Amino acid sequence: MGDYAFFEATRIFKRAVPLMVKYKVPTTPHYFSLWYTYCAQTYPQLNQAVDDTVERYGSCSVAQCDSLIETFLLDDAKKEMDSFRQKLESLAADLGDSMEHTVSDTKEFRDILSSSVTKLETANSNASIGSEGKQVLQELITGSQQLLNTTSQYQLQVSNQRSEIDLLTRQLEEYKKQASHDALTGCLNRREFDKQINDCIEQHTPFSLLLADIDHFKSFNDEYGHQMGDKVLKIVAQKLMQVIGTAGSVFRYGGEEFAVIAPGSSQKSAYLLAEKARVSLERLSVTDKRTGQKINSITASFGVGERCAGEDKNVLITRTDDALYNAKTQGRNRVMPLCR
Repeated sequence: MGDYAFFEATRIFKRAVPLMVKYKVPTTPHYFSLWYTYCAQTYPQLNQAVDDTVERYGSCSVAQCDSLIETFLLDDAKKEMDSFRQKLESLAADLGDSMEHTVSDTKEFRDILSSSVTKLETANSNASIGSEGKQVLQELITGSQQLLNTTSQYQLQVSNQRSEIDLLTRQLEEYKKQASHDALTGCLNRREFDKQINDCIEQHTPFSLLLADIDHFKSFNDEYGHQMGDKVLKIVAQKLMQVIGTAGSVFRYGGEEFAVIAPGSSQKSAYLLAEKARVSLERLSVTDKRTGQKINSITASFGVGERCAGEDKNVLITRTDDALYNAKTQGRNRVMPLCR
């Protein structure tokens, strides 16, 4: 970064942080991106929206910041975060390799140095060496021992740094999972659904779409409570992922609704896959540990469709959702194919 760029970034930083403190906004990268962009004045629409919010409410709350980010910066922020994560992963990998070699080289040098000190001490005990020779050897021994101690400390520091790099790598992997997975069910999330369906269309990959909705889910929450409802969601998600396996990807599409993208699957094969999942869900049961009550009637309705050549994703989703609606209205716990 050049001197001017560094000065400019510092100037913007000094303006952004006090505003975040003033409006009691957490100083996290998520919110900092909003206020840094505002202070940089690179997005006039965003600046106007922030100014309007402050003028109207006298502040800019966390909820209002979230709304502004979603409206103006979400796509850019995601791209920036993905780019930052990729660079960080690459850096961690390079540092890890470098640390591996450094630890190995330092250990090898320390072993050689230790052996040399031993040889010098043996030579120093030789009675045939004169006083001047002994003095020179003693200086070599003292210097070598000091270097050995320093090398040992450096090796320990490098080992500790390697541990920190390993921890960073694990944290990056966890971040990657959190960014693409639903926290409750472990399925892929809606954002990942949008990404994968767009990838299939852009790469001209034939695929089928399955939409599944748990039948009478509201009654589980009403009768047993939301904790039991969450348990039902988790066990249904696990069963779907188990049945779908490598045939496709399972997403939590929203609420009690799940989606499956099955690349290379025709409508017929997707229908059979959905029917297999439907039958597997019928056999599930969930026990409320507090009361001992069992839920033995977990079922789901499915809509299934194969994407037509050139079909817009929203059209496919709407038509598949219509098929799911038909499954619901015709008695639930059934699979309905998409009408062409």
